[in-house]
Amino acid sequence: SYAVTVQESYAHPFDQIYYTRCTDILNWFKCTRHRISYKTAYRRGLRTMYRRRSQCCPGYYESGDYCIPLCTEECVHGRCVSPDTCHCEPGWGGTDCSSG
Repeated sequence: SYAVTVQESYAHPFDQIYYTRCTDILNWFKCTRHRISYKTAYRRGLRTMYRRRSQCCPGYYESGDYCIPLCTEECVHGRCVSPDTCHCEPGWGGTDCSSG
């Protein structure tokens, strides 16, 4: 997981004043009223994001974006094709391709 700064919107409350007709003769039959209204505002926030991370199986090691098989003994005349398994060049044999 990792955190990212984002700009997010939210409903910001504010006091809205309005007038209604009423029986108050001193204020010309006009009375003040209040109500809570909301307007869109913006703020910075942190959002947690996730990314998938691969893991190599036992007997393999990570090299860049690839999982490479690991041979305990070096493949002398061949290449490692799976954990502790060498694929020998023609004319060579043995577990590490060293027998001619």
